[in-house]
Amino acid sequence: MILLTALLAAGIALAVLAPAFLSRVDFTAAPVAGLVAWLGALVATIGCGVLAVIALAWPGDPPGNVLAGTVVRSLAAVEPAVVTWAAGLIMPIAVVATIVPTGQLTRIVVGYRGRGAALRRKHRELVEMVGRVDGAGAKLVRLDHPIPLAYSVAGRGGYVVVTDGLRSCLTEPQWRAVLAHEHAHLRGFHHHILGICQVLAQAFSWIPLFAAAPVAVATLVEFAADRSAAASTDSRALSGALHTVASRMPSIPGTPLRLIDDSLSMRLECLAAAPESRAVARRTAITMLVAMMLLAPAAAVAVVGVSAALVSALVV
Repeated sequence: MILLTALLAAGIALAVLAPAFLSRVDFTAAPVAGLVAWLGALVATIGCGVLAVIALAWPGDPPGNVLAGTVVRSLAAVEPAVVTWAAGLIMPIAVVATIVPTGQLTRIVVGYRGRGAALRRKHRELVEMVGRVDGAGAKLVRLDHPIPLAYSVAGRGGYVVVTDGLRSCLTEPQWRAVLAHEHAHLRGFHHHILGICQVLAQAFSWIPLFAAAPVAVATLVEFAADRSAAASTDSRALSGALHTVASRMPSIPGTPLRLIDDSLSMRLECLAAAPESRAVARRTAITMLVAMMLLAPAAAVAVVGVSAALVSALVV
């Protein structure tokens, strides 16, 4: 039971403490590190849960339990009794803990994929009717509309949709920067990353980490696309384009990965920041990422250690 206790402690620590920890870290200058931190926490939490279920249902000592037992010898005296007492409950609990979350997640994933595929199909049909493919731009569709708008559409053969209103209000460098921003979303699979976070949040909204991930990740992918576009074009051109579009485009709520969103002011500050300050912020973000990676093992060791001390006190 030592390994099971450690896995549960690590998973609970990540699920409860990670969102509060990560939300206090400024990842604006290192959005990739922020994405790695959030996605790593999600994967690690799921992994701890899956391994805990496997350890619970494993006949006899699961792999790694003997190694864990050498670290915490004090639990050895009572572990056989605990295993004997819980033997009748292990399999039913393991079955329920596997079937219920898996069924819930499968239901959400099937519905999400079906709705997403239908929406993309209808959108593609509409764009094909009213839009026109720009021969000068790869995977670029232009719409005859006065509102300056740009967004990317994921899926097989992903593409970028822009309006003539956007092209008319931007200079050539600003235009290239906006296209680079949208293509960065497609290259980075940002739509898919955000979709996974949304599915987990919908399926397990009662888990703090899963509930907080979509908003945080949506902001980070915008910063990541900005950084990519600024590196390949010019940060001042991108900043100018964001200013121009923000002043002319009406609010369009509910549109994922749109060029202008609620994080606009922070994005402009990051683009305008001096390279020295961005370097300091990146170092700080990476340091906090390393600290975040130590959260799960530290929690596991602490809980197992406290359990060992309590067991030792009870046995004595």
